[in-house]
Order: sequence, then C-alpha cells, then structure tokens
Amino acid sequence: AVWPKSINPGSHLHHHLHRAAVDAMLPSLVIVRSLLVTSFACAVAPPPTAEHAATARWMVRTMEWGYLSTTSSRNQASTVGDAFGNPYSFADAANGVPYFYASDMDASMVDLFTAAHPSPRASFALSEAALSLSNGSAAMPACQIGVGTFGDPENPPCARLVLSGTVVKLTGTPEEAIGKQALFERHPSFQHLPKDHHFYVAKLDVDGVWLIDMYGGAAIIPPKEYFASNVSTVHPRSIHAEPLSTHQTGAMSPAASSLAGPPWFWKKAATARWMAKSLSWGVLSTTSTRSQGTVVGAPFGNPYSFADASHGVPYFFASLLDASMIDLFTGKHASRRATFALSEAALPHSMAQSSCRIGTYLGDPENPPCARLVLSGTVVNLNGTQEEEVGKAALFERHPSFKNYPASHDFFVAKLDVDAVWLIDIYGGAADIPPKDYFAADLFSEQALMV
Repeated sequence: AVWPKSINPGSHLHHHLHRAAVDAMLPSLVIVRSLLVTSFACAVAPPPTAEHAATARWMVRTMEWGYLSTTSSRNQASTVGDAFGNPYSFADAANGVPYFYASDMDASMVDLFTAAHPSPRASFALSEAALSLSNGSAAMPACQIGVGTFGDPENPPCARLVLSGTVVKLTGTPEEAIGKQALFERHPSFQHLPKDHHFYVAKLDVDGVWLIDMYGGAAIIPPKEYFASNVSTVHPRSIHAEPLSTHQTGAMSPAASSLAGPPWFWKKAATARWMAKSLSWGVLSTTSTRSQGTVVGAPFGNPYSFADASHGVPYFFASLLDASMIDLFTGKHASRRATFALSEAALPHSMAQSSCRIGTYLGDPENPPCARLVLSGTVVNLNGTQEEEVGKAALFERHPSFKNYPASHDFFVAKLDVDAVWLIDIYGGAADIPPKDYFAADLFSEQALMV
C-alpha cells in the first residue's frame, strides 16, 4: 500500500467523532491534542508522521507484541528455507532494542540457534492495528475498518514497522538483566513460566528500520537515527477520528460476531479455520529481495489485511509497489514462497480470550492458549482467473475501504496456496495440521465450537 504523496489525508480523514460517541468512549480514552490513544498504551502520544525515527521508537515503546520472522530450518508444518512468521511478545527497556523471553523449544529459536544450519537473521514486525480499545474498536482511527474512506490495518497511516537484524542470546551478559527487567515489567506472567523450559533473554541487534506511517511509500530510517531519537521531545501527532461505521468497529472480521466462539483446543483444524475467519489482518513473511531497510535473502515480515471467503484460503489485495509483492513477484531472484501468521491477540480487546490479556496469571500474547497460526504456501496472482472474483468479493466485504484504493496502483487479488498449517493453541507444542484436514474442517458445527 504505497500511496501517492499527492493524496491529502485531511480531505478524507478529517472528521470528528459525534459528541455521543465521544461521551460513550471517554472512560476508555485519553484525548491529547485531538489524538485518541488508549490509556494503557503510553504516557507519550505518537509523534508527527514526519518524525519517522521518533514514530518507530514510539511504536517499539508502546506495543507489547509483534511478529518475529526467521528462515525456517524445519519441515514439520513448514518448508526449509521459507520465511516463517511467529507472534512474539517483547519489551524494549526504553532504548529501542526489542528484547524477547524465549526457549530453544520454540520454532523460531530452533531456526535461529539450534538447527543443523541455523540463521541468526530475523525481522520483527509491528502494526498499530494491534492497539485496541476496551469497546472493541481500534485505538488508532486510521486502523479502524469501516471508518472513513481508507480506514483499515492496511491503510498507510495505520503505521507498520519492520526492524531487521541479528538475534543474539544475552545469557551471562550485563545486558541480560536490563532486558529481563523490562520483559518482566511489561509481561508479568513471564515470572511464572516453567523453569524446565530454560527460558532466556534474547535481543534483536537492529541494523535495518523500515516504516510506513503515511502515504508516499516506506521510510528507510538509518539505525543511528532510530536509536538517537527521543520520543519525549517531539510534539504529539494530530490524528482526527471519524464516526464509527454501523457495519463494524475495530480491526476485526465482520464474520467474527456470527461465530459462537473459538473451537475447543483439541479441534485443531477447526481452530485454525476459526482464526482465518475471525481475524482481519496478520503478517505476511517473505524472503527479501531488497537492501533498503533489510538484507537480501533475509526474512521480512509485513502486516497485511486479508479475507478468507469462508473456505480457509487467505486472499490479499495487493500492489506490485509493495515490498512484499516485490519479494514475491518482481525482485531479482523473487520467490513466491511465503507464510502468513495470525495471533488471537489481534482480536479486539472485547473479544480476546483471557489467555491473551496481560495482567492475568499467565495471560499474554505469548501464552500458548492465546492461539497463534502460521499458514505456509505459495502466493498466486489471481488476475484474470475465476477465483479472482471470489477473492475480491470476500476482501471488499471484510475491508470496504479497498473499493476506494487508487486505480493507478494496479491493485490485484492474490492468494496463499496453503500447503502447511502450524498451530499453537494450548500447552504441549505446535500441531502440524494436514492441509486437507484444515480445508475440510466444519467451522460451524455445533460439535466444533465452544459454547
């Protein structure tokens, strides 16, 4: 979604909430210079969009989880060499460094450290769409589906950040205590994780910073500027909220409210299908063909909206101007292999399971019962096919702003042709779900859904 700088967002996005809506939201909002932010998010409001380094630092300071993409070393529910995205909690100790609390039992850490041929390169992707209010709507108006002309997680002013670098274990180093303290403060349940899993502190040693927070393409931020930025010294960004659509609120699927709830944890295929039906965005991980803010050959995760047309196939509305599509179709040595990662933590706050909510005994986006799903496969451009209309109808229903995207960007419908399904939704490790079982799951069966 690389949109022209000539687009004036003010002409489309400069609307105010009705007084009644403001009154209803006041208990959940902090209003700062026309900015609506969640009271839990951060004491410092988002910087102006022109302050790219400060915006990136604000996101890292404000967010609590993102998607860590590695190069897969595994052939169980994955393909060796694929970029593999995995939802991960983190903290930054106010220094811009993402710290993780990890175990070598985790798939991502296997890829990074313990495989026969590990690769320490990774990317860590964040989206403002992950911030939601207690009433179920997205905290950032630009991320709200059904709001205004362009409201959506894929809307460029709904900021997305990708940090690239090398993951390093901090065991036995002075920095270990800094990272551990930050992680335990932001994720108190980490103190209760099992000792026999041998959790340790790791960090992403950042050497690439890629940010989209406005129309006009990605900003490539030199790491030196990123780390030198101080978010407390810039003026808050001015974001103007719009009336909520009666169609839906938040960054969720319209179909989500029609489902009775997540399936029981032993119904793995049904759980995976429920996530594809309920969620509206995830992270598409590709193998980079670019050297701007990333490294050629490294995994690159990018937040992406999608829809599934009720049969489990993820459809995307994409442009060849987008970084992920360049990696897949037009870059030198492009590879159409990709993964698409979803987390139950991305559901609006009002729908999220207690297992995902930070503050309960084990509640956290990294808590296994807070389900995470990774679909692997090949991305296919559906232009000119019969399936194109099926995908477009599903996308336009779930993401109505897609109808307003600029024709000059030549958006097209693509799909992930799924050949592997990886799911964690309970303790005990990941489930390797055969694709035929995934597609055959009866999502609406009374026996499948938890009531």
